[in-house]
Amino acid sequence: MSVNVVQFVLIVLLAGFRAADQYSTQLFPFQHALMCWLVGIILGDPNTGLVVGGTIQLMSMGAAGLGGSSAPDYGMAGMVATVLACVTGSSDISVGLAVGVAVAMLYVQLDVIFKIYNSWVFKVIRGYCVKREYSKMLASFFLSHVYLFLQGALPMALVLAFGQGAIDSVLAIMPEWFTTGLSVAAGILPVTGFAMLLTFMPVNKFYAFLIVGYVLSAYLGLTVLPVALLGGAAAVEYFRLKSSEGAAPAVATSTANGGELEDE
Repeated sequence: MSVNVVQFVLIVLLAGFRAADQYSTQLFPFQHALMCWLVGIILGDPNTGLVVGGTIQLMSMGAAGLGGSSAPDYGMAGMVATVLACVTGSSDISVGLAVGVAVAMLYVQLDVIFKIYNSWVFKVIRGYCVKREYSKMLASFFLSHVYLFLQGALPMALVLAFGQGAIDSVLAIMPEWFTTGLSVAAGILPVTGFAMLLTFMPVNKFYAFLIVGYVLSAYLGLTVLPVALLGGAAAVEYFRLKSSEGAAPAVATSTANGGELEDE
């Protein structure tokens, strides 16, 4: 499959908009599955977009740039992986994910450059504010948006322009053991994302629920939706139980105090 001019332009614009949206409008922040699905629609293969997007969404669940730190751009990784999977026509998305994750790691460096660049933009805006040139101050805000758009659009344009030939050449020289390893890694990465997410949760306190969920999924073969519904029901009952336990001592204390007053 080849990418025509209209598809090229639409995907590049979508990549640029997604990058700028994360720091500005935030209409679709961290909606990697949605963006990959849109890329799949543009390329005529929305199913592949959903598969890649769902995988990337799981990989990124425990990763976030907190406190000003820079994190890999898994959204870009998913879009690149979707493009490569659709262009090569392969049912195995591991190669696309491997290249996409490499592009996501490159984003860490680009994000550091953006934050340095943004400090200069802040000085420009402050200078216009001191001079009371408010129209220029307002216009200067968009300097950051321009960089963010290019930060997303340019890598995608390079992948679309040179990716197919480069990927075909790489696939031709890749040994079978290496592609098998990529397939295994693609299966491990979502689990790694879940493991990172669990580090932020009170696992030691609620490990029994994890065991129940594992049994339901691994041994009974339930999918995510029924397990989530059972987990939601258990959470509601647990909340009700804890709420009633917290209210009972208060009633008992009030009764005890009343008894003391009567004795007096």
